[in-house]
Amino acid sequence: MFMEIAVFILSIAFLLFALFSIPSLLQLRKTAEIIATTLQALNENLPGILKNLEDITTNINQATFTVNRQMKDLSYSFRKLQKTIGFLADLGQIVQAGVRIPFLNTLTSLAAVAKGVRVFLSVMNAKRELPGSPPKQ
Repeated sequence: MFMEIAVFILSIAFLLFALFSIPSLLQLRKTAEIIATTLQALNENLPGILKNLEDITTNINQATFTVNRQMKDLSYSFRKLQKTIGFLADLGQIVQAGVRIPFLNTLTSLAAVAKGVRVFLSVMNAKRELPGSPPKQ
């Protein structure tokens, strides 16, 4: 008899467990259907998504390559420009040093010649005004 009561209690417990499991099993079934629908949509759209992703990756790689190449070209141009400016600055300093001394010497010589001509002309004018010299006309 004890065995029959134990089996009866176990069967009632199992029945209650089954009754309370029905809502969870229904929710699990709905979730499985939603997952199946989502999986089907993903399988249909995945090739297009992957193609777009591949195109985007290719475009990014091309843009990166182009930017790197242009940066190298620009860097090379700036180095050439920097060397040219340095050369012109050095050349300008050399020309300034070479021109300054002869120019100052030439300017000093011209000033001396001008002073000599002025003194000569003033002496020539003074001789004409000396007593006994013929009057100026």
